[in-house]
Amino acid sequence: MQKLNNWKKLSMIAVLAAGLMAGCSNQNEGGANSPGTKDEDNGGKRATITSTIYDRGTVPNGMGTIEDNMWTKWINENGPANVKFTAIPRWESQSKLNVLFASGSAPDLIFEFGTSIRNSLFDQKQLLPIGDLIENSSVEYKAMLEKFPQLKQAGTKSDGKLYEVGRVNEVYPLMSFFIREDWLAELGLEAPATTEEMIQVAKAFTENDPDKNGQDDTYGIAGYQHGDTAGLIRYMFNANWFNVDENNEIYVGLENMKAAAEFKRDLYNAGVVDKDFLTDKDAAKAKQDFLNGKVGMISWSAMDYVSFSSKELETLKQNVPNAKLKVIPLPKTSVGQHTMVWNNPVQMTTVVNKHAKDPEAIIKHIDFLTKVDTGKVFRYGIEGTHYKTGANGCPEISDQDKYKNEVTWASDYDLLHSRLEEGKCGFNEAFFNETVQSQKEGLRLFKEARDTYMTDLPVGEGITHSEHMPQLPKDMQVTFTNLATPISDIFSKAIIGGDKYTVDQAMKDAQDKWNNGGGKEIEAWYKEWWSKEKDNVLVWDDFYAIYEQQMAEYQSTK
Repeated sequence: MQKLNNWKKLSMIAVLAAGLMAGCSNQNEGGANSPGTKDEDNGGKRATITSTIYDRGTVPNGMGTIEDNMWTKWINENGPANVKFTAIPRWESQSKLNVLFASGSAPDLIFEFGTSIRNSLFDQKQLLPIGDLIENSSVEYKAMLEKFPQLKQAGTKSDGKLYEVGRVNEVYPLMSFFIREDWLAELGLEAPATTEEMIQVAKAFTENDPDKNGQDDTYGIAGYQHGDTAGLIRYMFNANWFNVDENNEIYVGLENMKAAAEFKRDLYNAGVVDKDFLTDKDAAKAKQDFLNGKVGMISWSAMDYVSFSSKELETLKQNVPNAKLKVIPLPKTSVGQHTMVWNNPVQMTTVVNKHAKDPEAIIKHIDFLTKVDTGKVFRYGIEGTHYKTGANGCPEISDQDKYKNEVTWASDYDLLHSRLEEGKCGFNEAFFNETVQSQKEGLRLFKEARDTYMTDLPVGEGITHSEHMPQLPKDMQVTFTNLATPISDIFSKAIIGGDKYTVDQAMKDAQDKWNNGGGKEIEAWYKEWWSKEKDNVLVWDDFYAIYEQQMAEYQSTK
């Protein structure tokens, strides 16, 4: 991991903390853009702008369409401009936006999570630089840039101009490595701290009947070639295509991939995984085995621990009432010890079409969406209708059915809500209802995960969060795809290859494939990018500094 100098880290925390103190005094101020008011500029005539909105197919029957419903009406009644929405299928946004821009009908405001898609629009010169507009016409988002300078850093493109708008998220682990703590106790074992111990524990879970049902029906670890447990081993070995060494130089991660493949092969040879794991393409069987109480270790993507508590954890407890999960650190490996991937705290979500006819109106709409009171509407609904203020001073859903039918699908209208601006109510801990046993248990696991993985160990996802990585040129994207898939298949073959196909042979074949298939050119491109941009790219140490600041802020609100 690239280590920040102490002065840089401390100064960053100081800037953030100072910004938080300054921001608290004005985040709920009224004004032309406050919810419940209208902006009658232009001689009393409201501006009209256009905007994309993700269509996930989740609008309930009777609630209208994603382009015309109670929330689009609310925006137009309470915001500073009339907004006409264009639906963008969530998983087809690239093709839909391409058609809209090619036809000259793309909306003014583009909401898009995909970094590569936003980068592509910039490369095509379809975006409007908005730095001066924000400086001259914004109040709310301008204050956010002053409070969180990382937003400006992440939103600035290679020409030095600001193009992207975003939000600040809570930093927490995106995945957890769960182990059956009750199985450890039953067999008198400790949680594994190394890869060697992990194999030993997995063998005991597989062979020693940890559920005491007298049957040979348990697996030590979930299938690890697909799904979340594949990610676990990647993070353990930092087995990513591009990493940074101790000299802060980029290198290709084939050696780390080889080490990960060797460990997977050892697990396979030890007989601790379902032999059909290669065909479990979406890891559905592995997850079901775990929820049925038949798997001792699994990695789980738990971006929303409240949802995980109410669904998967509740299912596990119904199937196996005595099951107890524990979150454990990633074991030490032959290439060192790493920690789990984190949520991206500086998330860019929005760009402006360069052909927009009223950029100032767009900036005012961005300000409207940035406000805390607006964000709360799309998160909780309307006070008195969907939620009330609970005993802890935070929103508490008062009618779950009404909330599900009217609110849960509305969050994409506001991709600029930095929910931690709500204070303690914006943090994940506030969302658990501890009177519900599964959520009380989920809160315990969430805290365990945060304490376990939010450390200064190097994060096992390479240089930085994927949303902050650059986009290769189109021809290199094709080349990379044509290399990555077959090289992954080469290492997969070695896992089950026995004496006929060793990991060493796989490494040689992978290296040859990379060198002869255009990999050297891709490596040179990334090295050139890093040499120019490494002082501007937000990396894991920056995110850790933000995490420390956020935790300090949270403790001050308790």
